[in-house]
Amino acid sequence: MENNHVQVSQGFRILLGAFAPYIARELSNEFGKDWWNVAVLDTLYDDQKRDLPYSGDWAKLVDSLDIARCLLLFDLHWQRVLRKKLSIDHRTWAKELVGVRNKLAHLGGEDFSSDDTWRALDTMSRLADQIDPESAEEIRGLLRTSRYGSADGSTTVTEVLAAPAPGKQKNAGILNTTPISGLPSWRDIIEPHPDVAQGRYKNAEFAADLAQVARGEGAFEYRDPVEFFARTYVTEGMTGLLEQALRRVCGKDGEPVIQLKTAFGGGKTHSMLALYHMMRGRVSVDKIPNVKSVLQRAGVSSLPKANVAVLVGTALDPTKSKRPNNMPGITINTLWGEMGAQLAESSGNAKLYDYVKEADKKGVSPGSEALKNLFDAAAPCLILMDELVAYAKKIYGANGLPAGTFDNFISFIQEVTEAARASKNSLVVASIPESDIEIGGEAGKIALETIEHTFGRMESIWKPVAANEGFEVVRRRLFLDCKNPDGRDAVCAKFSQMYSENTSDFPLESREVEYRERMISCYPIHPEVFDRLYEDWATLERFQRTRGVLRLMAAVIHELWMGNDASLMIMPGSIPLDVPNVRDELTRHLSEGWNALVDREVDGKNSIPYLKDQSNQRYGRKLASRRVARTVMLGSAPTSRNQNVRGIEASRIRLGVIQPGENIADFNDALNTLTSALAYLYTNPSGDRFWYDTRPTLRKTVEDRATQVAASDVEYEIETRLRSLRKEQPFGGIHIYQSSSLDVPDDQTTRLVILRPVDEYKAANPNNTAMTAVTDILNNRGNTPRIYRNMLAFIAPDQDLMSSLKQAVRLYIAWKSIKDDSEDLNLDAAQNRETDNNLRRSNETVDARIKEAYCWLLVPYIDKNADMKTIVWDTIRISGGNEGIITKAAKKMLQNEAIITQWAPALLLMELDNVLWKDADNIPIKKLWEYLCTYCYLPRLANDTVLDRAIQTGLNSPEYFAFASGFDGTRYIDLKFNQYVGMIERSGYLVKVSVAQKQLADEEAKRQAEAAARAAQLGGGASIPISVDGGTSTTTTYPVGGGVPAGSHEVYEDQTPAAPKNKRFFMSADLDTTRINRDVQKYVEEIIQHLTSVDGARVRVSLEVEAETADSFTQQTVRTISENCRTLRVRDSGFEE
Repeated sequence: MENNHVQVSQGFRILLGAFAPYIARELSNEFGKDWWNVAVLDTLYDDQKRDLPYSGDWAKLVDSLDIARCLLLFDLHWQRVLRKKLSIDHRTWAKELVGVRNKLAHLGGEDFSSDDTWRALDTMSRLADQIDPESAEEIRGLLRTSRYGSADGSTTVTEVLAAPAPGKQKNAGILNTTPISGLPSWRDIIEPHPDVAQGRYKNAEFAADLAQVARGEGAFEYRDPVEFFARTYVTEGMTGLLEQALRRVCGKDGEPVIQLKTAFGGGKTHSMLALYHMMRGRVSVDKIPNVKSVLQRAGVSSLPKANVAVLVGTALDPTKSKRPNNMPGITINTLWGEMGAQLAESSGNAKLYDYVKEADKKGVSPGSEALKNLFDAAAPCLILMDELVAYAKKIYGANGLPAGTFDNFISFIQEVTEAARASKNSLVVASIPESDIEIGGEAGKIALETIEHTFGRMESIWKPVAANEGFEVVRRRLFLDCKNPDGRDAVCAKFSQMYSENTSDFPLESREVEYRERMISCYPIHPEVFDRLYEDWATLERFQRTRGVLRLMAAVIHELWMGNDASLMIMPGSIPLDVPNVRDELTRHLSEGWNALVDREVDGKNSIPYLKDQSNQRYGRKLASRRVARTVMLGSAPTSRNQNVRGIEASRIRLGVIQPGENIADFNDALNTLTSALAYLYTNPSGDRFWYDTRPTLRKTVEDRATQVAASDVEYEIETRLRSLRKEQPFGGIHIYQSSSLDVPDDQTTRLVILRPVDEYKAANPNNTAMTAVTDILNNRGNTPRIYRNMLAFIAPDQDLMSSLKQAVRLYIAWKSIKDDSEDLNLDAAQNRETDNNLRRSNETVDARIKEAYCWLLVPYIDKNADMKTIVWDTIRISGGNEGIITKAAKKMLQNEAIITQWAPALLLMELDNVLWKDADNIPIKKLWEYLCTYCYLPRLANDTVLDRAIQTGLNSPEYFAFASGFDGTRYIDLKFNQYVGMIERSGYLVKVSVAQKQLADEEAKRQAEAAARAAQLGGGASIPISVDGGTSTTTTYPVGGGVPAGSHEVYEDQTPAAPKNKRFFMSADLDTTRINRDVQKYVEEIIQHLTSVDGARVRVSLEVEAETADSFTQQTVRTISENCRTLRVRDSGFEE
């Protein structure tokens, strides 16, 4: 603030108005009428008493003293005069002000800083407080003006003058843009108190210390009555307490003894401070307007001025006696001696101490009558007793202490309550702890029970802070009044609208009008923050209900204010847990291990939520993962493992995170992402409650175990699953390649070879291990060259996808080990269910990863138009879909005609003409099949049946080829052309059409010539069947010797009917017992079917079975076979010796 020296000068002027008369009065009392000459003129040096009058009336002499001479005289006469009335602290403050006055007198171009101005005015107010309370209050008005811009304190201020502007945003965990346009952020609506905004507060300032305030020490906000009440929300309980106190000290019907009992940090001491400031009468009620209603309820028009004694057990040492400077000749030993001395000092009547002097000296309780007389003499009076249990623990079991014995202490407690009730307008207020932390061990429990029993005889209990009033206490302490109420109401209305429009996403109560009113009351802090702190964190024994919340929120608000937070409200997701000051305020109440958990699993640049936000732009813009993790942390960390229902509901997570204008689905997705990624984040079986725990989840244990799984175990698991694959058409076999090409048979069966996990394929790397493996298998079988190379195709894993497959396998093996060790790990029912579910899911994941990873189909072929000796690999990616890798490979090869299941005879003829019988008239069918199995420039047939069907189809047409059962070098045996052939013998031959036609023509001509010769030998006419083109025949009679007409083929037949031949067929064949069905099917198709198609033929098929064994058939076998034979009605069967 500009012109700070003016405020310092004003402070000295106010101080001088009280200080000079006080110095003159005390010197006059000590030195008599000649005090001016003796104590002033004769004491000061010549240069120090320059311009001072040598005589004059009282007013003239006092007015001639300036502040410098007053401070000098104060120091010079300290030992003889002033130490009897004031504490040593007053001398320290006076010496400090000497330096301030010298700086003011010689001020150069540089003004007092704001901190120095505050320090100077604060010291003046402390010095003046004991001398002239009114002047002290006037100086405190300057203090309030310096800090808040108003002498009435922060209660009348909405903006702080000359407050430093927040700097550039440094914390990446703070929102930098408002989530919805048209609404202001909380920073534009309300400002924090300057000490909070600027980080000048100290955590100790939130711990009210009654003893410090009574000594004139401690934070200004507690010492100054105006600022204290400005930041204090007068709760219903405090209102009742103040009302009862006013009625009592004003001689009405108020309670004489009041007990304050609440949990640790619940506001007991704060309530006593309110009584202390209100009862001392140092300020008018106009400056503390929030207690006017209390005066009206009590029927009192103005604040009383009572004598106050403050007894704080933690500030008193029972092992030492006390000799106050301002009360010469008095030695204080006991609690009642301290009380008597304070009442004497407060009233200005040292004789009041005499009521307890002897009892104090002997360490014996003075009795209720003496105490009653003391209270009446000091009336109206207020006795504030804090930390009594702490004091009792000090003297419990100890003897010979100046403070007396524990029994005398208990007697005093009983007597002081009796005295208060018997007196006219005295009040005793005592605080009783409720927390085990404050009570302590055995001595504390005994002391508490005794004190409670004693006070219980005639006390009235008040609860200083109710649970639903804590938010107002915190808000009043940390924030100035709202400067934009319309903006606040608009923000809260928008929140309420969001909750009403999305009823299934938020808790039921959030849509009610009462919740909107709570948001307005709590603004800018969202009610969910207070609910979690007061409902969850307050259950922790070490968490102080009011003080703990103040410490935490002060750190949070400072970080958000200085970081230019653009949020609409301060929500659980806004709490920057990456800041050590904020994080420690929470974790200090928890067990060991939470700091590391927060750094890794909740917030910070090394945390998983931060990495998730960075990797996903949809999350990163709104800090979705970090805000969700913070909310879960705040809502679940205080819960314990023995709770039946643990964690925070998903609806409350959304309540603590989502602001108007933000997409709810983004935060749901972020929560699901964190659930699967975090090792210490638990969820219940139904997936609607979440919590953190320092014990790793089963996922964390699984991750740790997964890292220890050997690579060989991973490969074995993959190979085991690959071996479970079954053959599918059109492949004749599936082979899982092991370690040597010798493992892949070299035969005339189409085989799909699946490579090992280590044989990975990468398109960008032509020298990958997969190509090395397939080349070796294609060219060799062990140490010998492979013959049937055109029968192979390969599937290889993708090098990039194998890492995810191997990781999935490791997790599966880890989950399986958890399942196997469930008893040793002492898993509960929920964890067993989690194990079963994750084991099932990981098993499905491995199967899916195998389908994804084994995605390269490698098919060898030779380009006949290029190099007939070079193998070319057709690499086809078969990823995608839910089908198995065998099915996908089959479909892709069929689609690309890399394997053929139906072959047209025209295509077969084309291959024959181009390559196979280019220089020959025929080709053995066996050799043809071997060629097709061997050479990769030929089509790859699924099996020999495909070739047989193609041959059969082609033989039934005159366009393609003929078939012969044999070839003797010059003639084709059983040559068939343009007719159906039921069975294609492997020993047969395919014959070119031209060659077959020539042989058939030659054979036909030969038959006709032979027929004509036979006819000539017979002579006479004969019926000659004439063969006509097209396969039909007619019979014509020609004269013998007359010749045959030209153009006809002459055939002579014997006119005598021939006897029928081939009237009966029989056969007997041995069947392969391992492939009976196949053999029987062949006989049915190739033989029996032809027999049953003959008209009038009677076909009988019987089955003969003979079985012999060196040992006897077992009785079980004999019985089974005999019963089955009877059931099947076998004509003849039996066992023989």
